[in-house]
Amino acid sequence: MPYKTIKAEIASMGGLISELREKAQHFNRPLTAKESALCADAELKINELRMELPANEPLTLQGPGGGSPRAISGGSNTGGFESVGEIMQALYRRSKGEGMDPRLEPLQVRAGINETVPSQGGFAVPEQLIYKAFTEDLQDTVLLQLCDKVTMTSDKLGVPIFGDDSHSTSAPFGITWDQIPESGTFGDFQSVPFKKLQLHAYKSGALFSASNEWLSDADPAMRARLENIFQASLRWYVESKLWNGTGAGQALGALNGDGALEIPKETGQTADTIMTENIVKMWARLRPGSHNRAIWAANPTTFHMLATLAVSIGTGGSVVSLLQPSGIAGAPATSILGRPLYLSEHLPALGDAGDICLLDPMLYVLGDRKQITVDASPHIRFQYDETAFRVQSRFDGQPALSSVLTPANGDTCAWLVKIAAR
Repeated sequence: MPYKTIKAEIASMGGLISELREKAQHFNRPLTAKESALCADAELKINELRMELPANEPLTLQGPGGGSPRAISGGSNTGGFESVGEIMQALYRRSKGEGMDPRLEPLQVRAGINETVPSQGGFAVPEQLIYKAFTEDLQDTVLLQLCDKVTMTSDKLGVPIFGDDSHSTSAPFGITWDQIPESGTFGDFQSVPFKKLQLHAYKSGALFSASNEWLSDADPAMRARLENIFQASLRWYVESKLWNGTGAGQALGALNGDGALEIPKETGQTADTIMTENIVKMWARLRPGSHNRAIWAANPTTFHMLATLAVSIGTGGSVVSLLQPSGIAGAPATSILGRPLYLSEHLPALGDAGDICLLDPMLYVLGDRKQITVDASPHIRFQYDETAFRVQSRFDGQPALSSVLTPANGDTCAWLVKIAAR
């Protein structure tokens, strides 16, 4: 059968299945026996047609050498789905015995090819929908929004990092320059300090359930609501690990890395306070070259303290507030010393070390495996008329720098500066 004819037949069969399901949903009823049989026949026909497609065609069921079935993970498009919520509804219908949505077939991660646990499969969320989860509506994140993101195509990735932790004995990156006489030599070769930042695609997961009444609702608004819930919970978890992860089987949080610098509180400073001197000293200890990219991040409990900080101007006794409108497009409304202030619940509360920090977010590296799988079961929450979902994701994150910088002159400085506990 010609290639275009096969594709047209697959589209026609898929349209028939969608039409039958939409009709049943419109009348708020399950598929009839006849409709279920028609769907099953159409799905069988689709799989037969897909076996005839070339091995390099995204919809094929052939392996690279032809003939043997293969599983296809999420690609660069949406797989025909408008949202994660629509995928969840398709999995719900599958779990209720209403047949497999043909759009799910290319996303299936079959048992036996899972990288670490052969017994666990699922359906890979298409890459474009993962991208949406990590880029759209990011007001609830800071590091996830602003850090340096790298794509992991395997479970491990070495990111090259050039060491630069001392300017007191050599120039940046260990390359020392000098004046050379006309007939002089360039001296000895110098080795550039180099290391690999080793990222591991650590597996995270969640089990949750949703009302079958919700899942059976074909309203696009309900699908959008399901997607928003999924995205918000995933972003919240990732953001939490990027700040507070221990590094043991999970991301190493920005607040816990050895490259962060903690400055002492002021002599006689009252507990649970922030002083102007704290802020000014934090700014002075940020790594050179990072000030133009720097952001402030603070727990919301610090805001009442920050809003009252001021700097005296001249001898007349006038003062200027440290907290100012940011004037930066797309940034928060407020700024400190010209850099935007982000409020995040993931930072410690007022008085604890790290309740406010100054950092260069591009010096934190997020390794994203871009591999999210989801599957559904009608059995676990059967008595509550709910469908259970199992979701897995893989990512890692680490500060790019593991030590503070000793400058040619002055105090040590770092990519992230925080105040000690008060």
